[in-house]
Amino acid sequence: MSREQARQALEQARRVAVATHITPDADAISSLIGLTQILRRLGKEAEPFCDDELPPRLRAIPHAEEISRAARGSFDLLVSLDASDPARLGRAFAEVREAPLLNIDHHITNTGFGTVNWVDPSAVATAEMVLWLADDLGVSLDRELASILLAGIVGDTMGLRTPNVTPQVLREVTRLVEAGASLPALVDVLFNRRSFAAIRLFGQALAGVRLEDGVIWTVVTREMRQTLGLGQANDLSLSSFLISAEEARIAAVFTERDDGKVEVSMRARPGYDVARVALAFGGGGHPPAAGCLVPGPLEEVIPPILSALKAAARDGRTDPSG
Repeated sequence: MSREQARQALEQARRVAVATHITPDADAISSLIGLTQILRRLGKEAEPFCDDELPPRLRAIPHAEEISRAARGSFDLLVSLDASDPARLGRAFAEVREAPLLNIDHHITNTGFGTVNWVDPSAVATAEMVLWLADDLGVSLDRELASILLAGIVGDTMGLRTPNVTPQVLREVTRLVEAGASLPALVDVLFNRRSFAAIRLFGQALAGVRLEDGVIWTVVTREMRQTLGLGQANDLSLSSFLISAEEARIAAVFTERDDGKVEVSMRARPGYDVARVALAFGGGGHPPAAGCLVPGPLEEVIPPILSALKAAARDGRTDPSG
């Protein structure tokens, strides 16, 4: 399915439920709010949903407070954003009467689960695809919309530092900045700000960090979070910090959730692929950044995933220059 079919589906719908994945990142919330605002500016009823808590840093994105946990009732169209498979949506659409599903995503591991699927792995972020839709639908950029969409592009490219940042992406970023978005402010809130409790949690997790066969990893237990008064929302930047270790090829953080499930955040150096590991355990993502949510307990989750990550670190190099 194509971008044009996605545009047509959105144009024809009047009441739209828009959802993104659990344990949301900046791209998930940016694309969710961005598309919701675009549809509302076209005079449509659009409601955003995410079946999980938002990390505090993402609550700074305009209109984040409008996101609900689950949709109810009847809609003309359901839209999934940045989710590689329906399980990643949690219960966002569980109480919605049957409606067509438009699946918009940039993850190469997307399973094509929609009635209409627009999956483009060449996009650096789903928010970039939403920017394209704004152009296709004739919605002009203002400071607010530009800021919302730039947050997703900045978040998924680690501040425009990933290898897939092309001249086209930089031109799009320039457009968004010219429309009023502040690149320094977004980089600051997405990468440089976290609570004192989160920093203490990082300290506890780093105290137990291990490096084995090219894989650096650690654990965040439910007790660690509860002792520090931290909720369910996961700050995935810890795995991004771990992959900075010179000796590591792959990084992983195993976070125990309140429901007993375990969220696994994975990162890889260029030339190594954690997406295929995440996919094998019901998750998805990109070769350098992926994740999965699996049933606990921790002690049963860690050995098989760690074994798969070690195999990827040993055998998965695809780019000798990376």
